[in-house]
Amino acid sequence: MLKVPKEVNRYRWFIFILLLLTYFFVFFHRVSTSVVKGDLEATFSLTTMQYTLLSGAYFYTYAIMQLPIGILVDTIGARKITTLSCALMAIGSIMFSVAGSFAVLFIARLLVGLGAAGIFLPILKIEVVWFREEEFGKLTGLTGAAGNLGSALAQGPLALLVAWLSWRTSFLVIGIFTACLAVAIYVFVRNRPEEKGFAPINDVLSSVPEKPRTGKMLVDILKNKYMWPIMIVNFLVVGVGFTITSWLVPYFMDVYGLTASQAGSITFFYPIMTMLMSMAMGALSDRLKRRKIIVLCMIAGVTLITGLFALIGGGRPPLTLAAVLTVALGGCAGSGLQSYGMAKDLNRPAYSGMSTSVANTAIFAGSSLVPLFFGSRIGKNVAAYGHQIAYQRMFGLFSLISFIAFIICLFVMETNCTNRYEEIKSGLYKKSCLKIK
Repeated sequence: MLKVPKEVNRYRWFIFILLLLTYFFVFFHRVSTSVVKGDLEATFSLTTMQYTLLSGAYFYTYAIMQLPIGILVDTIGARKITTLSCALMAIGSIMFSVAGSFAVLFIARLLVGLGAAGIFLPILKIEVVWFREEEFGKLTGLTGAAGNLGSALAQGPLALLVAWLSWRTSFLVIGIFTACLAVAIYVFVRNRPEEKGFAPINDVLSSVPEKPRTGKMLVDILKNKYMWPIMIVNFLVVGVGFTITSWLVPYFMDVYGLTASQAGSITFFYPIMTMLMSMAMGALSDRLKRRKIIVLCMIAGVTLITGLFALIGGGRPPLTLAAVLTVALGGCAGSGLQSYGMAKDLNRPAYSGMSTSVANTAIFAGSSLVPLFFGSRIGKNVAAYGHQIAYQRMFGLFSLISFIAFIICLFVMETNCTNRYEEIKSGLYKKSCLKIK
């Protein structure tokens, strides 16, 4: 493996870190409504279903845009997509801060989701083009870590910021800073090393067309039978994961009687642990040349921990234990990150943007639809049985869905962190899906 020149190495890490900062705000916005739930209810008299719709609005546009974003990343490039997407996030955040009605709040969240949809896949494309294949797991782990740091700061610290500045001013400041990031991306980010006068870095891409046909890309990926277990697992597990992050703060407030700041100080450590485990598991997958076993272990952890939440104390474990379980659950929540590497390795290298977008579409379809199901169930169960039983049933269903995802994950193909498309197509790679290694 040839060493990357220092000048190139410095520049690629500079643009990667700039994009990570942008991805920080993708996650920040994703969970921020849970912290200002009380403020929004007081200001707009929100019902439980309206809050659920508002939390999910981000994901409606996010999920819908994943396939188009994958196509655009593979055709017009990461730079333009991330610039426009970051600008849309900024506009949505500013609109949210000045909203005078639920309808405007909802539209603002749709805009934020629309902008956030165009950040992650371009980052993956930058990882593929500006870095080597054997670095992908580590880089994806760092990307997940940046996002989960944003998720962490959107809980406890955001609650303190809102208490200091008010929720409206907080989102206005965030919107202005995000607009500045959009300008920086346009100025500094480049789609390929060649656009800066550097030599190509990833040898796998040297013999494939830069702009493959859109229809053929999508058909080839969806015809790949090995993609479907990945997509189903992503839909189920990440759908459960986002429902958990949306309802953890309300859970501690409703069941334990904590304030928003007190609940946020516990849930703050959920994404922190996800961040740390994302980095560790990404690096470990590159080192072991394994992705499937890591995903299986993390899904098993979610199954066990959510089951404990449901069983201990009738859905109300002792507060200290509940806090420990929350942190542990956060450590198991990053399994979806490994799916991007799997999807990339099972399809043509030129389709890296599109293949990861298909995996991502399943993730955010789950994040849009699963919370709606649970939100309606919680509302009905709270009215019938009270908060504790409602949340106990929620955690029990989480555990069941996660167990089903674990079984399906056994049928995911292990690629050993290497693109296997041509080997599978020619029949040279015949590993059984049921093999973990």
